[in-house]
Amino acid sequence: MTITNVLTLKQIAFLTPAMQIVLIATLFCLTTVLQLREYRRTGKLWVHYPVGTSLLFVPIYEEILFRGLIFVGLMSLYSAPAALVVSSLLFGLWHFKNIFWLNKKDLTYQMLYTGLVFGPIVAYFTLITGTIWLGVIFHYLNNLLAPYSFKELANS
Repeated sequence: MTITNVLTLKQIAFLTPAMQIVLIATLFCLTTVLQLREYRRTGKLWVHYPVGTSLLFVPIYEEILFRGLIFVGLMSLYSAPAALVVSSLLFGLWHFKNIFWLNKKDLTYQMLYTGLVFGPIVAYFTLITGTIWLGVIFHYLNNLLAPYSFKELANS
């Protein structure tokens, strides 16, 4: 598995490359519309985050960085399970950057969830499909549902 190879769109089960592009574009648009609605309501994106367009591209650049570069790079040095664990833990640590706008409880939850649950799942998707694009799709879906999990966490 090479970095160039995992960045290539490939047929994944019934999802053709064209279908994946349409799905990613649709999820991007849905994310944009929902964030605009949230911004108009609260002045922030997804309740917690300050305004910034980079949030719209997070699923793409995080998957390129963590599954495309780090995971695949680590696989050239270590076994796939070791690369999966290390890249996932780094992905969890990456979310420490949100310390500026999340409270400690939400930040801890986000870092544990991304490092121990979500990161390993999308790394496994990359391993079995040989491409990051299914991970991008799931990353958009995860981020669309994340505000609701944070609201539940805040109410507990």
